[in-house]
Amino acid sequence: MSQKIFEKKDLRKHYLDDQGNVDYIKIQARWEEFKKNKVSLANKHFTQQVVEKAKTLSQEDQQRLLDIMIEGLTYNDSSVGIAATRPEDYDLFLFYLEPLIREYHKIEGQTKQEHDWNIPVGEYVLTNIDPKLEKVSMRARVARNVVGYSLPSSMDKDERIKFENQMVEVFEKFGFPGKYHSLTPGHKNFISDQEADVLRNKHFLFINMTHDNCLMSNGVASDWPYGRGIWISEDETKMVWVGEEDHLRIISIVQGNDLGKVDQSLNELLTGIEKSGLKFAEHPTYGIITTCPTNMGTGKRQSILGKFPNITKGGKDEANLKNIAKSLGLQARGIGGEHSNMDSEGTADISPSARFGVTEAIVTKRLYEGLIKLYEIERNEANEKQRQNCCNTF
Repeated sequence: MSQKIFEKKDLRKHYLDDQGNVDYIKIQARWEEFKKNKVSLANKHFTQQVVEKAKTLSQEDQQRLLDIMIEGLTYNDSSVGIAATRPEDYDLFLFYLEPLIREYHKIEGQTKQEHDWNIPVGEYVLTNIDPKLEKVSMRARVARNVVGYSLPSSMDKDERIKFENQMVEVFEKFGFPGKYHSLTPGHKNFISDQEADVLRNKHFLFINMTHDNCLMSNGVASDWPYGRGIWISEDETKMVWVGEEDHLRIISIVQGNDLGKVDQSLNELLTGIEKSGLKFAEHPTYGIITTCPTNMGTGKRQSILGKFPNITKGGKDEANLKNIAKSLGLQARGIGGEHSNMDSEGTADISPSARFGVTEAIVTKRLYEGLIKLYEIERNEANEKQRQNCCNTF
């Protein structure tokens, strides 16, 4: 029997008293219950000092604090358990969120996020690592949220539709030929479920978010599928997700071997959207504001799809690749990204893990340097396998 998925509006009722006010005794009891198995960062940093500070806030702000934590209070499989509801959360609730952000991003001492898109073409060439890496699927994306709107976890249906319509106007005049595909029923650019699945099978469009426990509990998936869609350029190298975990996920996909070219493409698209007049939310210290604090900083994720049949033992040992990648400052995910599996060739999505405290240029540099080491390990595994096969013939 499949697990029933609950919505935020129902879940939050468990942490209110008879008058509808936030009940911290119930919240603390839930956190204590979870500590028997796993302690998320949301749980760890919800101290008594945080409780006392929260009680001094208006009841409206206390309700928002509950909304921020509701994912972590509901499911104990999250390592973080936080979803911001609006950009201002990172100021008003900094007494709670700052220690969490600093621990996740391993921040020590004073800090300030910097940006640098000066990423050279011709320097980070994958064929210099392995001549076979001539035509590789390379991706780079940034998360962005627009000033003047609630974050997706607390947008209502009308606000989602309003934001989508604003983005359609941007797409119609921002200078790149392409088409917007809307999941919103009745929208002029509406596409059917079958058409949406075609885009998903091409790894362009995000999943139906109502199937995700965390996204339902924190409110990101509320009002599905209204206000959601994807813009795709004519050549299918540039894309923009609308209404997923953040307002926008701005994406570039290039088939080739020069990491600098995918960055060049992404920066062109990002600049075009910015020139349309949109203002993106940014924190003076922690950089790009995102719904999940793990993506703050650059908001950038850059990856390649690579094959690692020897490290993964034909895709049967994904954990080995993930552990090796982690030791190199990389993340290894399945062929379809997060929560997906690798195939029999050990095809994996490889990206740097750092988002904060690095510039956009350093993200690219770390991916390249990490891939040098990762492919060296893959070759060594192949050589070891050949030696073992040779010995077994005698």
